Amino acid sequence: MIRSIVAAIAVVSLASICMAEAAPAPTLAAGQTLHGRFVQVRRLKGFASPLKSDGAFVLAPGRGLIWRIETPIKTTTVITPAGIRQIIDGNEVQHIDAAKAPFVAHFYDMLNGALLGNWEAMRHDFAVKTTGDRNAWRTILTPLRPDDPIAGMIASIVITGGKMVDAIEINRANGDSENMTFLDQTVSSTALTGDDARLLNNNDLSPAD
Repeated sequence: MIRSIVAAIAVVSLASICMAEAAPAPTLAAGQTLHGRFVQVRRLKGFASPLKSDGAFVLAPGRGLIWRIETPIKTTTVITPAGIRQIIDGNEVQHIDAAKAPFVAHFYDMLNGALLGNWEAMRHDFAVKTTGDRNAWRTILTPLRPDDPIAGMIASIVITGGKMVDAIEINRANGDSENMTFLDQTVSSTALTGDDARLLNNNDLSPAD
């Protein structure tokens, strides 16, 4: 589960960074949120067929990320400055306190910095090479330290897009890979309400009753 959680953080963090480098109006202002859908295809060693999932996400600077897989198994991953919680079919199955897991705080800092236009934190861990222009670009990221316990899990990440991020390919050091396609992305200035607002409250990361 740690791997899937890290993937969720890395994907949206890196997406935001590429927007900061290549896209017009790239960053989210205070109070804005990014909403969208995704389709994820994972190819794992030992599995003859790829594993496909889809869902939706909500990303808010300074507050965190809600990453909802809707099929095949309903799974919600919530990342805030306080830590990470993972909820499956309404039941919390994992809780990682940021105070006890430094990598959580590190990745959250990258995520929030990218959203606010400060993506230098990512360059501390990855070499970044971008080609193309604002309408069509491609970025390749490779870890600077293969022995890093988190970044070292990744061999390379390839991100493509235009005004928004369209797709991300993650190639892992162990030979696994995954492709994510992003759809229906919108930026909203309307305050979050209901379950989304509650899930991103640092003092209440539990699912709704």
